[in-house]
Amino acid sequence: MPLKILAWARFSLIILCLAFSLAMGGEGLGASAGEGPICRGTTTHKQVALTFDDGPHHRFTTDILNLLDTYQAQATFFVLGRHAARYPHVMRELVKSGHEVGNHSFSHLRFPAANREAWLREMKRTELELELLGCPDLPLFRPPYSDFNQGLVDFLASLHRRLVLWSVDSADWREPDPLAIAANVLSRVRPGDIVIFHDSDETGAADRRPTVEALGLILPALKAWGYEFVTVSKLLSPPPAGRRTDLQERRNCSRLGDKVK
Repeated sequence: MPLKILAWARFSLIILCLAFSLAMGGEGLGASAGEGPICRGTTTHKQVALTFDDGPHHRFTTDILNLLDTYQAQATFFVLGRHAARYPHVMRELVKSGHEVGNHSFSHLRFPAANREAWLREMKRTELELELLGCPDLPLFRPPYSDFNQGLVDFLASLHRRLVLWSVDSADWREPDPLAIAANVLSRVRPGDIVIFHDSDETGAADRRPTVEALGLILPALKAWGYEFVTVSKLLSPPPAGRRTDLQERRNCSRLGDKVK
């Protein structure tokens, strides 16, 4: 199929998805209260979910996948749609290796500063890219900059999506020394934690070698301590009895600190 026809077909699919979503739920978006953000699991077992934002990247994501494979670790990648479209071979390898894919928007939009039409466009365009790449449809969404408001929580609930944040920030987005990243994670991690790393940034130009080197220290250490590396979905399933209230969920996010990049 000629490239121009393929591009037009993809654009048409995006428009159809947007039109259908607006027609079905436009007036009711955010009308029902959504559950609060997920910041960690409730397990007491030594399980931890490693997550990666802003990829994929042709070099750093591949290096990370190789490390994860070495330590039999599963992870969750919150990808940008435009990067997924740019590096389809990396996405296919990621899925083939059994890792989980979540939505991180298409262009790294700061959601609270935009309207709901923009929210829907960003999410649906990324979902379409992931569907074309053969990624399973999962309800996990992490907002860029970890920035959100209650309107976004309710909006996601109307689409049967959940907002996933984190409980341990590796702070690798500052590109510090790998030893500092490793020490930051290893000194704070607890059973049930969701740890945030970055395998790229919104431009695709960030140097994530410190992240890769830090993982080379973190993975064997946690494995030696008896930790199992699981996806976010596995960490949260099956739902525990007596699930935390939204207020308790938000208290679990109290370790967030500064907004991440």
